Amino acid sequence: MRLSVGLGLRAVVAGLVVAATVSGCGGGDKAGTPVAFSGRTAEGSIPSAGTMDQVRQIVEKRAESLGLKKTTVKVDGEMLTITVAGDDGSTARLLAKTGRVLMRPVLSSKPFQGTGVKSMPGKDARQSTDPAVQAATMATINCRQPDPLQGGDDATLPLVTCSDSGDTVYLLGPTVVDGREISDAKGAMDTRTARYGVNITFSDTGARQFGQYTATNIGKQFVFAVDSQAVSAPIIQSALTGNQSQIVGSFTKEAADNLAASLRFGALPAIFTAQG
Repeated sequence: MRLSVGLGLRAVVAGLVVAATVSGCGGGDKAGTPVAFSGRTAEGSIPSAGTMDQVRQIVEKRAESLGLKKTTVKVDGEMLTITVAGDDGSTARLLAKTGRVLMRPVLSSKPFQGTGVKSMPGKDARQSTDPAVQAATMATINCRQPDPLQGGDDATLPLVTCSDSGDTVYLLGPTVVDGREISDAKGAMDTRTARYGVNITFSDTGARQFGQYTATNIGKQFVFAVDSQAVSAPIIQSALTGNQSQIVGSFTKEAADNLAASLRFGALPAIFTAQG
């Protein structure tokens, strides 16, 4: 199944994106800048020791997969410290992104004008089931502000959010497929169109869920939401009939690889905020 992309991706996808200047071989012999993060669960509590150990393992796997061999990950209570050799701290911050991926239907959208808005509304307003509250939130959300949810949204409720480029406001429905049901994702060239895309492999459960959804929603738009932001908004062109799917659109090779990385990596079981 192919999906056309209605929202162009930025070169830097919210999630696990590593610039070419900070690769496994670039600056690897230089000391990196340690970055400390404070962890909280989606409910706002301190993560358990078991959760923090799981976080450490996931971050180490992320770094290894990206070729960042000289990376150290330390845990002390709810604090997580990441040091990437040759890095000024930018890559460490990307490694600590929650990386939570949810596939949500688009209920409505509008351009973000950037005028007359002052805040990023809280979770209660952004996940309200009241149409009046949803409309007011879409009118007042500020897509230029950092997103305080950072992957802490409730997958079973609607969500008002922004595109990662900051130019579109979306009202999204409850999640139809959780990113945990994507078993693999790789950037690839579509030989039929000579355009870059992302090849996705779903688990059996994910394929069944997405197949049922796509069969009854051809021509409609849905969103890949990474850490509560919309990073891609494809239009369904046909029903998914197997475990394989492909997103094809106006991607650069880097953008396709970056989206694949965000889909492939497991989400951190906590939300981390850089200190200082």
